[in-house]
Amino acid sequence: MFWYGIEQLFLNHIIGNPSGRAYAIIAFTATVLVLDIPGGVFADKIGRKMALIYASCLQIGGLIVLGLSGTLLFYLLGCVLYGIYISLLNGASQALLYDHLAETGQTKQYARQQGRIYALFLVGAAIANLASGFIAHHYNLRAPYLVSLVPAVIALVTLIGIHESPIEKKAANAWYKHAGTVISEIRRHPQILLYSVRFMAAAILLFTLGEFGQIYILSFGVTTIALGVIWALAALTGAAGRILAHRMQSFPRTFITLYCLVLGGFMVIQSWYGIGVFLVFYAFNEALSNIAETEIQHATSSHVRATTLSVVGFVGNLMALPTIALFNRVYAQTGIVNTYRVGALIAIIALALTLYKPLRLHKELSRLTHRFVMSTWSLWRSRL
Repeated sequence: MFWYGIEQLFLNHIIGNPSGRAYAIIAFTATVLVLDIPGGVFADKIGRKMALIYASCLQIGGLIVLGLSGTLLFYLLGCVLYGIYISLLNGASQALLYDHLAETGQTKQYARQQGRIYALFLVGAAIANLASGFIAHHYNLRAPYLVSLVPAVIALVTLIGIHESPIEKKAANAWYKHAGTVISEIRRHPQILLYSVRFMAAAILLFTLGEFGQIYILSFGVTTIALGVIWALAALTGAAGRILAHRMQSFPRTFITLYCLVLGGFMVIQSWYGIGVFLVFYAFNEALSNIAETEIQHATSSHVRATTLSVVGFVGNLMALPTIALFNRVYAQTGIVNTYRVGALIAIIALALTLYKPLRLHKELSRLTHRFVMSTWSLWRSRL
């Protein structure tokens, strides 16, 4: 993550296209959209360790392409490689953790352990983001990408040394049948839809307000080093949100209400104080994601847990693509501050609707989800 804190500056000065961030996000999201579900099933078939090793190799390749890019098209190729890496990482890492907890009879600790793991990732990201500004300032904007190769190689070596749980069983059925079991699971537990809406809302907010955060921060005239520091603080506040999420899980309605108030305050601030509220937003959004994911896992049978999350992530990414395009268009026409106001208002409305759980809405969402997923599987099967 040494490169992430200065990515907007890289796009501004090396690629020469400040709007390239939207294309980069779309290329990354589209790749994850297509490969997220197959990536999880791929890990079930060849083993989680091998899937993670393939993912690590793709990460190294993606870093090299990103760091050596001189054109937007070449940079987008690096984004695609990173999207494939994430698609393999997501399903495999979750399944690997669950299997090891099951091996020692600690599956009830999954939610807390997953939250801690992601929080540690964010702490590492904070350290890297903090360093990114100094590295870019003292060397050049390509250096952070190349420095990122060091921990990436260490990760690959570490993965080679880990062992797979003896209780792991590789899937024997076709991938579309394995993924299709999620449909019946959702029909039996319609509350999964409610938590899925919140999970997808957190993902969309991350792809819009979160991913365009560097543009928002730079709009106040901060320096390269300051951008790295602020982006590091965002990662740390996100880590705090992940760690404290399980404490907020028992009062979700109050949490959603507070989150809407934070977004509402964010809308009316017109000065650099908004950066502070942005950090609070980051913490709330990570907590929301963790709470929603945990509730989905509680409501889902263990044999389809990772696949269910992949399907939810797939739908979230599908919804994020037009949202990112709309966000970028509004930004180009009105500026980043007004764009954030529009995005925050939409988020408030979406999250407020999840406070109400009428049975008819659940049934209608279940019916629409079943129709959408079945149509998607039929289309992919016919093309394969």
